[in-house]
Amino acid sequence: MGAPAGDEATALCSVVLEARNGTGGKAIMTQSASVTVKTLADIIEMKRIYSVIDNALGKTYPACLLVTSGARGEGKTTVAAGIAAVAATHSTKQVLAVDLNWFKPALHEWFGLDPVFDVGTFRNNGLIKDIAQTTNIANLDILTASPPREGMTESAGSEYMLGTEIVTRARAEYDFVVVDASSIFPTNRHMMDPVTLSKAADGVVLVVLMNVTPRQQVKRARMFLKTAGANVLGVVVNQWKNPMAR
Repeated sequence: MGAPAGDEATALCSVVLEARNGTGGKAIMTQSASVTVKTLADIIEMKRIYSVIDNALGKTYPACLLVTSGARGEGKTTVAAGIAAVAATHSTKQVLAVDLNWFKPALHEWFGLDPVFDVGTFRNNGLIKDIAQTTNIANLDILTASPPREGMTESAGSEYMLGTEIVTRARAEYDFVVVDASSIFPTNRHMMDPVTLSKAADGVVLVVLMNVTPRQQVKRARMFLKTAGANVLGVVVNQWKNPMAR
C-alpha cells in the first residue's frame, strides 16, 4: 500500500521530536512518497519519536496519545500511523489506532481499509475489539472514521462526548491507543475538537510542517492545548533538515 493521496501524502521526509526539555532525536531521512505503513515502523526517526513518547509517558500503560497539528496537511496522519506501527512492531503492546478526524479522515487509507465506523453499532456493542478492523501488522488494530457524512448529524457537544467515550473504552481494551485527531485550525462545526479531546489523552504530540506552518500559529495551537490542560509531550517537525548536514 502506498501513502495516501492528498496533502498528507507529502508524508515523512525528515522529522525531529522536540521534547519538553529541549532534547530529542534529530536525523535526516529522504523517503519517497510510496512509503508503506510497514516501512514506517522500521524508519529510525519513527523509532526515536516513539522512544521519546514512551519515556515521556513514564512507560505507564494503558495510555492514549493524541496526534494533532496546527493546520491541515502537515503530515499528522502519517506520524500517527507510524507511531502506532512502531509500538505494535517493536513492543509487546496491543495497539489501537483511532481516526477521530471525521471531517477529513485519512488514517484508513494507510491500511487499505474503508471508513466503516457505525455510531449505533458502537453504542450497542460491548467491545471495541469487536468493531475494530485488523491490519497486516500483528498487534495493531484500526478504528476508522465513519463513512462520509454519516457521523455529521450530531452537535459539537455530543460529538465530543462520543469521541471521549471511544477513547475511554479503547483504553480499557488496549495497551496503547493512538488517536489521529483533526487539526486545531481552521475550526468547523462538524469536527471533533482536538483541543477538547486532548483532555481525555495521556499525552499530545503536535505535528508541524517545516518552513510552511507560521511560527505564531504553532504557538497559538500549543497555547490552546496547554490552556485546555493537555499534556503536550512535544512537537514533531515534519521535513526538518539539519543545517549542519552536507
